[in-house]
Amino acid sequence: MEPFAFSDLRSDWYAANQALPRAVRQTVERKRHFVFSGFPRQWIPVFEWFGVPWRATKAPPEHVPFFSDLSEKQLVSIVSKARRKGTLRILVESASMYDPVVSDFLYVLDNTTTLESHAVEADMREVLGDGRRGRRRTLLLNGWQSYGRPSVRAVEQRAMEVEPKSRTAVALPCAIARPYDRSRTHKRIYRLLAEQGHTVHKLHRVVITSLGVIPEELWSTPQVLAYDAGVPDIYRTLRLVRAFFGKADYACVVDCLQFGPYSDVLRIAHREGIIRDLQRVKVPGRRRFHLRP
Repeated sequence: MEPFAFSDLRSDWYAANQALPRAVRQTVERKRHFVFSGFPRQWIPVFEWFGVPWRATKAPPEHVPFFSDLSEKQLVSIVSKARRKGTLRILVESASMYDPVVSDFLYVLDNTTTLESHAVEADMREVLGDGRRGRRRTLLLNGWQSYGRPSVRAVEQRAMEVEPKSRTAVALPCAIARPYDRSRTHKRIYRLLAEQGHTVHKLHRVVITSLGVIPEELWSTPQVLAYDAGVPDIYRTLRLVRAFFGKADYACVVDCLQFGPYSDVLRIAHREGIIRDLQRVKVPGRRRFHLRP
């Protein structure tokens, strides 16, 4: 084991988030074997999530809620319980909210480690849970940090591998019922489509949701069955729409969405020429937001 001491990091190196992410990534990918010592205690959940060795943490130099009030032993106990309960990643994302360096570190590691790493296995164990029928709300998307989860990135990758089954796609809203085939909202939309002359089974059904662009081939994957979102990332959705619909190259996309910003994203893709023909079907119960004057 090679020592990697917090005291050896210059303050500008630490804030720049280059040396530490590189060392952790090399350890995760087993290219080198660092042990991280003397770090502030808010790093304990992060090091545990990525499965890297650490020792002798210290109290944060400035007050950090939660982490300044507990000893290393108490924090280790909390981390151990979170691991058992399948909520360690949630704890990591919460910890990142307290410290901008930790937050940036998590973004860097999430987007530079391979999808074959240790973290993917740990993440999928949290998503899969104990396998009981109907188990949900495990994959929480409550901040931009959540969208870097390996299991979420894996869904993005799988979506790009799906081949369009039709020249026409219908963009559908997310629904509480999973798989989406069970959704009463979707069934109501299917009736509206039929009234307008569309044959539903000949359309390629694609849900636009916080998790991403989800074609019907992925509706029964564990991540889709388990996610619950509190904070949508609209720009990320735009990037995913550009990538997915650009590759699929549908002749027509029918917009049946209920969330205005997602319809805006489709219109942007249409203006950019990524979506050739965009048709709108008005769906009752549209989710609306108003700005106060």
